[in-house]
Amino acid sequence: MSEQIKVPCVIMRGGTSKGVFFHANDIPRTPEERDRFLLAVFGSPDKRQIDGLGGADLLTSKCAIVAPSDREDADVVYTFAQVGIDKPEVSYDINCGNIISAVGHYAIDHGWIKAVEPITSVRVYNTNTDKVITLHVRIRDGEPAVEGDCRIDGVPGTSAEVGLDYSKTYGGVTGKLFPTGRVRDRVHVPLLGKSIDITIVDLGNLSVFFKAEDIGCTGVEMPHQFSQTTYDIFEQIRKIAGDMCGLDEKATMIPYQIMVAPPSRYELISGGTSIEAEDMDFVARMCTLGGMHKAFPVGGATSAAIAALAEGSVVHEVSGTHDNPRQVRIGHPSGMMQVYARAESENGAWTAKEVTFARTARKIMDGFVYVRKSRL
Repeated sequence: MSEQIKVPCVIMRGGTSKGVFFHANDIPRTPEERDRFLLAVFGSPDKRQIDGLGGADLLTSKCAIVAPSDREDADVVYTFAQVGIDKPEVSYDINCGNIISAVGHYAIDHGWIKAVEPITSVRVYNTNTDKVITLHVRIRDGEPAVEGDCRIDGVPGTSAEVGLDYSKTYGGVTGKLFPTGRVRDRVHVPLLGKSIDITIVDLGNLSVFFKAEDIGCTGVEMPHQFSQTTYDIFEQIRKIAGDMCGLDEKATMIPYQIMVAPPSRYELISGGTSIEAEDMDFVARMCTLGGMHKAFPVGGATSAAIAALAEGSVVHEVSGTHDNPRQVRIGHPSGMMQVYARAESENGAWTAKEVTFARTARKIMDGFVYVRKSRL
C-alpha cells in the first residue's frame, strides 16, 4: 500500500504572489482535515518548507480552493488560505487580491466559463469576505492571454492585464466601509506609552492605518530593519483595532497593519533601483503574522486608496495629492502600486463608488502533489 496520496493541483502566479490551486472536490472537506492536508502540502511548519510546495515566504505560501458557483451573481466560488510557514497555522481571515487575479485563468482553463475574445468577465464569490469580485481576463486564441504590456512592480517583465473591480467588497468583515463610523480614531498603545491616531477601513480586507512617525519609524524601512519591538507594536495596534471592530480573538491576520508616511525616495528591496518621491502619493509598509510584506497586497491597497480620498483620515493626511477621484499611487518595498478610486461623502458618511486596478497572472505548473499519509 502506498504511503502517499496524490492530488491534482495547479501552481499559479497571481500578481506579486504565488499559490497552489485546488478544485474544492479534490481536498478534505472538514476544517481539521483540510488544515492538516494543506500544512502537509506546503511542508509546514518549517521555516524553509523544504518538504512541500511552500516558498518559505508569506507571498508564496498561499492556497486557492476553487469550484463552480451555483449562485446567480457569481460564476466561481473561491476560498483563500494563508498557510503558516514556521507555525502549524492556516488562516482564512482574508481574501488575497493577488491570488484571486489568477482564479479567472483557472476557471476558464477548466471549462467552467466560455472564453470570449478579447475580454471575458468572471464573477468570483469569495467565501472569506462574503463578497463578489469581477475579473476581466484578456483572451487570445481561446485561452487566457499571458503575453502583454502590463507591468506591475514586484514581478519581472510584462504580461497580459487582468482587471479587478473591488467596488462591491466594502464591509466584508464589519458591514461598514469605516467600521467605527469615523475616518479617524485615537487609541492608546501601551508599548508606545502614548495615544496615536488610526484609521480603520473595511474594503477588500479590513485594515488599520497609522503614521510611521507616531511609532518612531520613517516609513521607508525594509523587513530586516524592523526590530521585534516594532513588530510587537504593529501586533498590538492590530489587536486594539480588532477589538474596536468586534473581531473574534481567533482572527490572527486582520486587520492588516499598514504604516503610512509622506512620499519619500528609497531603494527597492530588489536593490540597485530607487523609487522617487514624485512617483508616489504616500509610502506604505504592511505587516501580517509578525512579518512585513515585501510587496503590497491588493486587499490592503483598495482600503488604502479609499482612505487616501477620505478627508481627515491618517492616509489622507500624509498623501501628497488630494484629488478625488484619482489614481492613488502607493509606494511599497518592491515599487509602486496604482489603484483608481472614487469616493463620495454625504453628511460625513463615505461611500466607495469605484475601486479598480490591474494585475497579471499565469499558470506555472499543473499535475499532482504527493502528500504523506502520516501527515494526515
